[in-house]
Amino acid sequence: MELHQKTLLEKRSFYLLSNKLKLYLKSGEGEYENYISYESLTGETKICCQQNLKLLFVAIALLTFSACILLQSLIINQGFIYSIVPLIIAFIAIILYQNRQQNYLILATSDRQKVIFLRDKPNRQALDQFLAQLWIYRKKYLREKYFYINYNHDLKQQTERLRWLLEQNVISKAEYRFAQEDWIIDRSYQAS
Repeated sequence: MELHQKTLLEKRSFYLLSNKLKLYLKSGEGEYENYISYESLTGETKICCQQNLKLLFVAIALLTFSACILLQSLIINQGFIYSIVPLIIAFIAIILYQNRQQNYLILATSDRQKVIFLRDKPNRQALDQFLAQLWIYRKKYLREKYFYINYNHDLKQQTERLRWLLEQNVISKAEYRFAQEDWIIDRSYQAS
């Protein structure tokens, strides 16, 4: 499954592979490609909003400039026409500032990397579907790779791996208990 997100200046693509997530970013700064293993993904998500502070600064500067021209016009009894143009540009900048706010959904990883999705590109439903598939792929991969009993390792190591799978919501509590009991029974049977 793939997810492609575009803004005016950048393109983000995400690809679900069998054992990892592939990220591709193309922006004015260049191209970037990275792979995030399913083991390193945590369930933590955060939503943040990034604002374009340059547009806000331009709007405030133009409003201040318009106010100065307006005050000057009042003091020397000159027409207000000169303050209208910067005022119109300031309102356009404010409108652009409001429309250019970008919402992000950030997935954390255990190695302190971040996977950043544009929240509304192409739309929120497409992102939700992609994330649901991501968690399904991750769960399937982790179950295939880690949910087994290795008779050559000790009980403590097996229990820690099973506990990690339980914490990652890959296995249920019932599967956790069953795997522990099965391992203990098999181990005691082999010892005799």
